[in-house]
This record gives sequence, structure tokens and C-alpha cells, in this order.
Amino acid sequence: MTGPRGCGKTTLMLKAYNSLCKKSSSGAFPIYVNFKSSLRLEPIYRSKANGGFWFSQWMYLKIYEGIYKSLNDLKINEKTPLRITLDYAKKVISQLELGELDKIDKEHIDLSTYDLEENINQAMMLAGKSRAVLLLDDAAHAFSPDQQRDFFEFFRKIKSRSLSPKAAIYPGVTNFSPTFNIGHDAEEVNAWLNPEDEHYFTFMTSMLSRRLPKDVIDKISNESSLLKIMCYASFGIPRTLLNMVRNVYIEETVEGNSTYKIKFTRKNVLSQVKLSNKSAFDIYSSLKQKLPTYKSYVEEGGAVFSRIVDLIKTYNKDKSVERKSITIAIKKELSSDLKKILGFYQYAGLASHKGQISRGEKGVFELYIINLAALIENNALITTKSFKTDDIATALDSRNAHEFTRTQSENILPEKEGGLKLSMPPCQNCGTERSSEEARFCSNCGAPLKASSIYETLISKDIEVLPLTESRVQTIKCNSSIKYIRDILHDIGHTELRSVPQVGTYWASRIYGLAEEYIS
Repeated sequence: MTGPRGCGKTTLMLKAYNSLCKKSSSGAFPIYVNFKSSLRLEPIYRSKANGGFWFSQWMYLKIYEGIYKSLNDLKINEKTPLRITLDYAKKVISQLELGELDKIDKEHIDLSTYDLEENINQAMMLAGKSRAVLLLDDAAHAFSPDQQRDFFEFFRKIKSRSLSPKAAIYPGVTNFSPTFNIGHDAEEVNAWLNPEDEHYFTFMTSMLSRRLPKDVIDKISNESSLLKIMCYASFGIPRTLLNMVRNVYIEETVEGNSTYKIKFTRKNVLSQVKLSNKSAFDIYSSLKQKLPTYKSYVEEGGAVFSRIVDLIKTYNKDKSVERKSITIAIKKELSSDLKKILGFYQYAGLASHKGQISRGEKGVFELYIINLAALIENNALITTKSFKTDDIATALDSRNAHEFTRTQSENILPEKEGGLKLSMPPCQNCGTERSSEEARFCSNCGAPLKASSIYETLISKDIEVLPLTESRVQTIKCNSSIKYIRDILHDIGHTELRSVPQVGTYWASRIYGLAEEYIS
């Protein structure tokens, strides 16, 4: 299952898990595991020759943890004859994530897929099930090619007639192992909602009605054009839509009763569209830190995206409101550099791959729907600044299969001799970029080159990179020893965070969550 951050992959997995848990006498034995902390294992690949072994042990232990939770949720209280106890699994998981390999009790730490399969079969027997479903959330999200390849090798091996693994991944940034083939070893299912689907608006408003207070829903439903703009600007990502709507009302408590101050105006809605566009681009820009080797691709991708938006804007200039384009059609074959950049767009939610279309002698085109918040913000739909909200709503809601902007690779990414260059990590001694990934000594100063760690780089970032206000960042820095992302992650029990004025249990947990999300 693939899709960008916030599109609902976790919700779908948990829904499947809970549904299977309710089927006491039928269905499969469900095991839900979240791998969002997997990047914490990445430094082990850099410091140990057997990094893959330790990562696989961490994966197995996380699954054991999931097995015990499933048995508990199914209310199976019998003594479980598993090889690993829950306490041992939790302890070693923590030690591995902290890099404390020397403290690990190695008596049981030589697990294999055979051991895991055998224990899953034992759990299935206790639950009275004949098969199991392994729901692996945030799988392969770590921006470490080594980890991703090891994960998919495990995925391929664990799959059997009685055990069906499912994984949630990001598009555009996932590296499959050489022996893993989409279509043969797994089927790729898109969890991203398509803004062109005829039921899209109905689904989004239905979700809002379930998640928001009735007074808020009644108020925003009266402004149908503004509601449509907000729903489409979220670009099929429910989390984005919920955040946008929650920013246009304030809950107040008067004598124990909740009242809502709602400012659902054109100005506020367009302000939220602008923030949504910025948020998607911030996620895209963060790839410079998470995938430093592709820094030049990310930077060039910003200019490519601007060219795409300009092409769509030019195409829409003389089109009627009902026949606006939101799709760029790029003639095949796409250059490898452009394919990589478009993959990064999909990860960030800036573009969604729609498939291919043939135009006979004109050729075959790859279709990509472009982030609607970006098109609205840049006046690419209605090309005048003094547009009517009804016209924007109509342009977003009216789809014509023949309206797309045709172009070629070289028009949006001019060819350069040798293509875009990979950015090699600098020498830790003199700062000179290393000559290649395989280089062991600096070509400038001759110092031994250490393997760079994405995780170490990310946790060394100042907390100002988190989506917090400047005043809150300064308050944290002035009233605690927290300065970097790692300080938040190492703050056991949020003790340091809760000592900061105006940071209680809720905000401490939220700030910790933002730090975790930054490295995931």
C-alpha cells in the first residue's frame, strides 16, 4: 500500500486489524507492527559490518511485540509458548534503538524467519486461525537504502500460503531489494484518494462530518464553494483537510458548554490553501536532509515544479471555467533525472501519477495530477487575481478527460551534460566533498573518510526545523537544555520538556511526536 504522508495508510491498516480482531471464529490472525522508529538502527550499518543482522533482529522482535498485543486484544490468556518473552523483546528493541549493542543479552538474539514463522503458527493455533496477516506500517519509510532492501528481502521470505504480509510505503523514495519484484512478490495498491474521482467531494465531506463538531459542519456546509476549494486543495490527503478546517474555528467553553467561533471566509480559506501548499513543499524540501545524496535533484526539482505550474497556467488562460487542466502530460520516454524528481513529488504530495495515455502519432504520455493547492495559490486555474470563489470551485469540481497540458521532458528539465550530479558527503576533517561513495580517503587532505549517517545528521538539527512557532522554540531553548532534535528524542518521559513554561503533558507529547515525524 503506497501513498504520501497523511493519506490514510495507518488508518486503513488499523481498520483492517480491528476488523480481524472482532472476527472471533473466522478470518485471519492479525499482527500489526509500526516500524516508524527504524531509522534509529541506521547508524549500526555505518559502525558495524553486520548491520543487516542487527536490523533483522530488531524487525523480528518488533513482530514478536505485535504478536503479544494481538493475543491480548483477542483476549487469549493461555500461556504462550513463544521463543521470546514480551519483556525481553521490549528491552532489546530499546537497546538496539539506542545503539547499546554491548548491553544486549545475546542468549536469544539469533532469530531467523523460520523461528518467527514457527511462533506465528503457534499463536495462530491458540487463536483458532488457519492463516495470519502481517500488517507492517511505516515499513521502508526510513531513508536508508540498506534498510529498505533488507526489509523487502524479509518481506519476500516471510510470505507463504498461510502468512500474508502487507506493507505501507512511500512512493518515490522506496528501494526494493534486487530479488523483490512488484507484480510477482507483491501487488502495489494506491491508498491516495484521487481528486478526479466522482465521489471524492462526498467522501471528504463525509469524513469531516464524522470528525468535527456539528456546529462547525453546519456552518462550513453553508459555504459550499469555499468548502469545495478546501476539500480539493487538500489533494486527497485527509490529514491536510482536517488541519485546514481546524484552523478556521476556535472552541471556547462557557459555563461548561462548548461554543465555536468560526471564521470560514474567503480570506481565511485562501490563507489555509497557501499554508497547505507551503506544507507540501516543506516536506519536499526536507529531502535535502533525508536524502543528502540527491540534494541537487531536490533543488532542481523546485525549478521544475515552477515550470510545470507555469505551463498549466498558460494552457488554462483561454479555457472556460469547466475545462481547466490540472494535469501535466509528459511525452515518453522521460529522462531518468526527471523520473527521480517526479518520484520525490509523489512522496511529498506535490503530484500524483495518473497513468499513461496514447495520442496516436503524437506519442504516449505519462500523466501527473499536480497539487491543487499549488495551482490555486499560483493562479494557474483562474489566471486573474480577482477571481470568484464560485469559479474556482467549478474549475476544481468539473473534470474533462481531454483537458491536460502536454509537454516533453526537455521543456521542464533542460538536458545537462552527464545529467544531474549526486552530492557526496563531505570529509569530516576538511569539508571537501568526497570523490565517490566508495572513497575511503579524502582526495584533498588524505584523512580517512567515515561513513555518513542520515539518522545522526537529522537528530543533530536545531529544533527550529520543527513546525513550531519561533517564540515556542526560544522558550524551550531558554528554559531547558534542549537545543537539538536528539535532545527531544532522549528526553525520557518528557521530563525536560514538561519543565518548560506553557508546555504541559499535551504539548510535550506533541513536540516529541513532531521530532519523531521529522526523522521518519
